[in-house]
Amino acid sequence: MQPNPILTEIRRAREELARKSGYDVRKFMDFIREREREAAARGVKFAPPTKPTKAQ
Repeated sequence: MQPNPILTEIRRAREELARKSGYDVRKFMDFIREREREAAARGVKFAPPTKPTKAQ
């Protein structure tokens, strides 16, 4: 099977971000939140979180 270059790049980026945060989920999320604040300060708008729907 041929390697998928898109998946290869995603996995490389994921590994790099995990390594930079010391493989600590809390540090990773702090990093993500900071990036979101920086983007919002530049005028980037994010969609509001959706509310879960009840199963019927």
